Amino acid sequence: MWNEEGRLYVVVGMITAILSLVFIPLFGLLAVYCGYKLYDTQEKTVLPIVMAGLGGFGFLFWVYFLTTV
Repeated sequence: MWNEEGRLYVVVGMITAILSLVFIPLFGLLAVYCGYKLYDTQEKTVLPIVMAGLGGFGFLFWVYFLTTV
């Protein structure tokens, strides 16, 4: 199965975290969700924090940019 060890969350989370910083900031919410699910189901700590942090930063930067322009 694809998601036995959380591989699906890792792949989708990292892709969406990078895309949220470069192209589509709304994908940051999906990266935060994948980071949370990876932390919750696999009990890993470092990678979920990095994914959620990058995705959250991309999304929040976008919100900040839209509110100050």
